[in-house]
Amino acid sequence: MGSMTDKTITLADDLTITRMGYGAMQLAGPGVFGPPRDRDQAIAVLREAVELGITHIDTSDFYGPTVVNELIREALHPYPADLHLVTKVGARRGDDASWNPALAPEDLKAAVHENLDHLGLDVLDVVNLRTAEHDGGGEASIAESFTAWPNCSRRA
Repeated sequence: MGSMTDKTITLADDLTITRMGYGAMQLAGPGVFGPPRDRDQAIAVLREAVELGITHIDTSDFYGPTVVNELIREALHPYPADLHLVTKVGARRGDDASWNPALAPEDLKAAVHENLDHLGLDVLDVVNLRTAEHDGGGEASIAESFTAWPNCSRRA
């Protein structure tokens, strides 16, 4: 029996990742807000995940906010060629640590660019859309949100 990092999944022709990734959400402070209690330990955890063979890290600029992406950059940049950072957009954090929907196309474009900046990347391999449905929201269409994607890369 192999390790958990032996099993992979192919998401696209040029994108194969380990089925088991590392979810970085809890690297931020209590309530996923503010800095971690032990910054050095958070950085060590990220480095160990990569050393153990994890090839994708799930993150978002709204963890902290920005704290987790900045930790990832500090711990791992320049990134190993086989490491893929998977982020999500669709929310903003309030000063009171609240989670606020941010699904308008301009919000999503800004969020992608902020993730790129804080991670020190030119391209994101995967961007997930966090919707209000996750928070028990209604049945509103997400069609307008998807109008952001054609012009969201740094190359556009």
